[in-house]
Amino acid sequence: MLLAIGMAASLCSCGGIDEQVTSDGKIVITVGGAPNKEATPKDYENLMEDIAEFNQIRPDVEVRLDEWKYDISTFMPKAEAGLLPSVYETHFTEAKKIIDLGYGCDVTKQLKERGFYERVNDSILNTITRDGKVYFIPKGVYTLGLMLNLELFEKAGLMQEDGTPIVPETFDELIETAKTITEKTGAAGFLFPTTENFGGWYFTVLGWNFGAKFMGQDADGKWKSAFDSDEAEAALQYLKDLKWENGCMPTNTLINNAEAMKQMALGNAAMCFANPSQINSLVRTYGMDMNKIGFAKMPGNGDRRITLMGGSFIALNPDLTEEQKEAVFDWIEFKGTTFEMTDELKVKMRENMEEKIEEGKSLVGVQDLSIWTEDSEVQKFSDELQKEFCNVNYNHIKLYNDKSGIEYQVEEPMCTQDLYGILDSCIQEVLNNENADCREVLKKAASDFQLNFLDYQN
Repeated sequence: MLLAIGMAASLCSCGGIDEQVTSDGKIVITVGGAPNKEATPKDYENLMEDIAEFNQIRPDVEVRLDEWKYDISTFMPKAEAGLLPSVYETHFTEAKKIIDLGYGCDVTKQLKERGFYERVNDSILNTITRDGKVYFIPKGVYTLGLMLNLELFEKAGLMQEDGTPIVPETFDELIETAKTITEKTGAAGFLFPTTENFGGWYFTVLGWNFGAKFMGQDADGKWKSAFDSDEAEAALQYLKDLKWENGCMPTNTLINNAEAMKQMALGNAAMCFANPSQINSLVRTYGMDMNKIGFAKMPGNGDRRITLMGGSFIALNPDLTEEQKEAVFDWIEFKGTTFEMTDELKVKMRENMEEKIEEGKSLVGVQDLSIWTEDSEVQKFSDELQKEFCNVNYNHIKLYNDKSGIEYQVEEPMCTQDLYGILDSCIQEVLNNENADCREVLKKAASDFQLNFLDYQN
């Protein structure tokens, strides 16, 4: 009896939605990912101030807090126990799984009634729609591109007079560019992380451009490994040739993404895959002159020019009442997820930009893919601010801002991190063993991925 009472109390205090309305008639919503009061008192204080301000708009809503943040290992126990918060954030890679498991919340009605639906970027909307129903709210998005050390490009004679770098448009051209930089500067022309799953993450993008598929479902809906293929072999051989045949990769190839950023900042490498949020780590962590940083879009291969689109979604508990859903949407909009431009929002966005410029540690001007369509007023104003406050030569970054010809693809859907870890091992093998057979390496890896991971999903 005592255990049952304790469990019931735990359900109420940890964010379970068994209590949908308080005794005095207030609608209850629980916000996931809340800061810990003792560990991050300032963040906690700011959130409490937000709640107080929100209650001036919606005094009939009681906002409760849950410190749980989405985690692959804890999601299922949390969901099965009925303890998911009313609203939480998750990753692009988790959307399919959450829907398949029955924990997706249909928010189509709210998105359409509030004008979100027709303004969400189609590339993103397609990833969160199943059988005509939308299950998530886009929060943020990023796309991979090609980071450049412009000091090395300049030394190699690969800069135009106006500051535009002469960048590779194809992966064949990337080889030639990398070789030129290595020959003329002694630095690695191209850098590719191989540890902590980053190598596998980036390799999927390279593989897609070579036509590779990494998994798929058979006629019975069972997941099958698919990268024991000519296309994946060609992509792995490409990396191997960059190291052994063309000699334009670093000697030490066992590096993680943080080390890759360090090598770029120190001028030991000229090109690597990256997303825009990583740019500022070169400045903040390693003191790199932001005028020496360039950014371009992903090269292509033949008729393919594919890059990875990642980011985060806002998810709702599927057991919410309609009243709770409406309250959650009011909270989400209050916290800034909106396509509607107001004078107040303009002021806040401008102030945030001015703070970045004053701090002097953020490169301003890079425009990533937006969650909204191009005609969204918020997106238009955001782009205007990026141009107005751009603090480097715009020609250094304009080749990334140009999204023409790019096809966007989300991460692989099943056992994603496990796949990356296995692909890490493949890349390490061919970059450290000149005699490694790419097809044999992939054949074993694909078999291991099937046996140790995908079979458990079927």
